[in-house]
Amino acid sequence: MDKKKVILIVLLIGLGVCLGVAGAFLFPKKEELEEENPVDDPILHWNESMEVGVYEKAMASSFVSIEEGGVIEDYEIDTTQLGEHEEVLHYEDANGKKYKTTFKVTVKDLEEPLIGVGKTYTFIKGSSRGLDELIMCADNYDPDPLCEIQGEYDLNKLGSYDVVYYAKDSSGNEAREPFTLKVAEKYDTTTKSSISLDDAKSKYLSDNSEIGIDVSKWQGNIDWNKVKEAGVTFAFLRIGTQKGPNLDSTIDTYFKKNIENAKKAGVKVGVYYYTYAGTKEDAKAQADWVIEQLEGEELDLPIVFDWECYSYFNSFNISLYNLNEIADTFLQEVKSKGYRPMVYASKNYLQKVWKYLDYPTWLAHYTEKTDYEGNYQYWQFTDTGRVPGIDGDVDIDIYYR
Repeated sequence: MDKKKVILIVLLIGLGVCLGVAGAFLFPKKEELEEENPVDDPILHWNESMEVGVYEKAMASSFVSIEEGGVIEDYEIDTTQLGEHEEVLHYEDANGKKYKTTFKVTVKDLEEPLIGVGKTYTFIKGSSRGLDELIMCADNYDPDPLCEIQGEYDLNKLGSYDVVYYAKDSSGNEAREPFTLKVAEKYDTTTKSSISLDDAKSKYLSDNSEIGIDVSKWQGNIDWNKVKEAGVTFAFLRIGTQKGPNLDSTIDTYFKKNIENAKKAGVKVGVYYYTYAGTKEDAKAQADWVIEQLEGEELDLPIVFDWECYSYFNSFNISLYNLNEIADTFLQEVKSKGYRPMVYASKNYLQKVWKYLDYPTWLAHYTEKTDYEGNYQYWQFTDTGRVPGIDGDVDIDIYYR
């Protein structure tokens, strides 16, 4: 090779190396600007407590304040598992110099178990299911907390017994609920007074609300034209129900007739599905079943997840968080198919059970004026409504625009 060419190649290689070094010096990568700083950096002021409750939302920046500086890359830490977690914080000082530091956060279960019993509980003598099955005992994290009834009682002897329901989870959180256990031959039934649609309209109808109903096969044949003429503008129709835990879904025998005739009458419709889902796999399959039954039918209102089998909860061996994951699976599947999702529950369960969900809510609270403080779009305020076109009682609902 020509000597001059060799010299030229060497010079070009040398120039390239010099330019590379200069470029790296003048234009360093972001990670090369960062220096590893200790947790005790004087510009960092860490929280007195480096603990967070399980499932609580917490950002990395939640545990520190930075003196004359700021966080560069913030993120939500994983609080779904108990124990000590190592986190990384990227931050800069007042001069813009960038650092990163590692720190540890401890995730703890700080919540006591939930016992689903009020001041009194009636047990029917000779019931095929035991008392320990029927009364809900649940924990936010532990799928199998210790649950027991303390005190003397006899389920084969009629009478009243003052007892205590005791629960303890794997983190040592305890709950005690004193209650009166009544062993009876049958349930006491108190006839509730009915409320007419006109009364409901006079109390709750405004420029910002609408009156509606929710129905199933129990309402029988409905004259939807009369329902519409009476002032009902929307209805939730039961599309079907799971027959029981681990059983198949079955369509409501009046659903097809109801959706066809309600739409013809000009009533806006949505649907709800009554479920006993105990796993996420069940929930997804049920959501797909609902979509299949709709056969492409357009809905004006959401598809509603209706889980009310609290007396079966103990048999599912799941935590409250697991139950919320089950609901989320159903609702996300509905959403992915182009329908709007919504969750239905009573006031007490919305407050204590469905607290990890972020979906539109249909509140059930049978009272003249609800004191539920959460957000809700629909309010089912009675199950003894009387509406023209329907024989017998029916649920009446209010929609808030």
